[in-house]
Amino acid sequence: MSKIILLAFALLFISGCAFETLNNGLPYLVGKPIDSAVNVLGLPSRKMVIGNYTVYEWSNQYSTTIPITTPNTTYTSGTTYTSGNVGNSSVNMSSTSNMSSTSYNTNYIPVNNICSIKLSVNSNNIIQRWEWKGNQGGCQYYSKGVKRLIP
Repeated sequence: MSKIILLAFALLFISGCAFETLNNGLPYLVGKPIDSAVNVLGLPSRKMVIGNYTVYEWSNQYSTTIPITTPNTTYTSGTTYTSGNVGNSSVNMSSTSNMSSTSYNTNYIPVNNICSIKLSVNSNNIIQRWEWKGNQGGCQYYSKGVKRLIP
């Protein structure tokens, strides 16, 4: 369970980059021709006509794994007893030792990376609205292009 929480925090920490870039950059496309979007996002994956609007979609999806390595430390302690004679006296001694050893276990967590950006244009091919959804891994590719729009 702690591995999943650690993974969630790691993804949340790095997720701000692409998300912030898309939220800040995509509004700069509103009012511009669809060619402006093609210049920063590449060719769209598909085109849909809905009423008087045409919606262009850029989408990306792939699976990968994230390695999560966790330490496994074991502690052992032992006491050694020794007895003997020193001169005419009997002597009993004990010695305690503590040891630890650490091994590492790596688990691979599957991650589905996905991103979808939709831009709707009017009959003059001028961008009117935008929306996106996805995660860091999927949207990172598109955010690199969109970043060029932000002054």
